Amino acid sequence: MFKIEKARECDSLQIALVNVYTWKTQYTGLIPDELIDTRIRNVEFSEGKIKERIKEDGNYIVVKKDNTVVGFVRYGKCDMKDYENYGEIKALYLLEGFQGNGFGRELFEIAREKLKNMGYTKMRINCLKGNPTLDFYIHMGGKHIGEFENNISGFSVMEDIIIYD
Repeated sequence: MFKIEKARECDSLQIALVNVYTWKTQYTGLIPDELIDTRIRNVEFSEGKIKERIKEDGNYIVVKKDNTVVGFVRYGKCDMKDYENYGEIKALYLLEGFQGNGFGRELFEIAREKLKNMGYTKMRINCLKGNPTLDFYIHMGGKHIGEFENNISGFSVMEDIIIYD
C-alpha cells in the first residue's frame, strides 16, 4: 500500500537513505565516486540536517510503501541570487525500483502546488549534468536555460538549470 504524505521527523533517516542510495544508483559515472562515498559515510549527519529542516519548515513530502519511505521531494525558496523570486524543487528522489509508477510526477505536482501556495509563480530546478531526469523535468513543462558549476562538499559538478514560468 502506497501513500504520499508530509514528512515527519521520524522519517529523517529513511529520507537520508533514499537520498544516498539514489545518488549511488543514478549518479555513479556522472560525479566522482569519492563524493558519493562521502555522502554514504555521512548519512547520519544528513539525517540530522533533514530532521532540522523538517522541524523548521516542513517542506518535505514522502512516498511510503508499507510505512517505509521510497521517495521524497523537498521544496522551498530558491537560494540562488539571480532567482530570488523563484520557488525551487531542491530534491526529488525515488528509489530505482519505484521509478516509472507516476510517483515522481505526483511529488513534482504537489511541490509545485505548495510553492504556489507560498506565493511563488516561478520555479527553478537544478539537475546534475548528464542525469536522464532532465527529460522528465522538460516534459513537466520546464525550460532548460543553461548550466552552472556547483560546489558540493568540495567537489565541482556541473548542473543544468530548468525554470518554470
